[in-house]
Amino acid sequence: MKKGQEIGRAVNACRVLANTPGGDMTPTVLAKAAKDAMKGLPVKVTVLGVKEMRKLGMGALIGVAKGSTEAPTFTILEYKGGKGAPVVLAGKGVTFDSGGLNLKPSSSIYEMHMDMSGAAAVIHAVALAARLKLKTSVVGLIPAAENMPGNNAVRPGDILKSLSGKTIEVLDTDAEG
Repeated sequence: MKKGQEIGRAVNACRVLANTPGGDMTPTVLAKAAKDAMKGLPVKVTVLGVKEMRKLGMGALIGVAKGSTEAPTFTILEYKGGKGAPVVLAGKGVTFDSGGLNLKPSSSIYEMHMDMSGAAAVIHAVALAARLKLKTSVVGLIPAAENMPGNNAVRPGDILKSLSGKTIEVLDTDAEG
């Protein structure tokens, strides 16, 4: 019964994050929510800012965020529950997806604050693994950005270099996922 209650709490916490309006849920707020969710748990939290991401060559994530006044973040959650290779979870954290310069139509933009639901799921899955004291290590990776149509936004035809070193030609600024 206690395990079920913990799972229910984690599911509800995901809903709270996913339902937070876009104006209140920025990449920085999402990173803080991840830190807050790990308080008191044996989980190492690392949040990378633009400077660290640029140094690592994370041009794709930085590119998505270029049109926003909100800086992107990359959050790493590490729970060491056992030996061996960890389970690695990655959750999309686009805290609001306007579509960038390829702006979404009005009928499709309303719930784009929920484009970070994958990140919310990863945050609370890692916290749940720690609360349940799973005997498996779990790593959560949360790239977070706003995809907005600002003056510096990535444009169709731009080339972004990803962390793997591969280049990405942007054909549609609403294809950041």
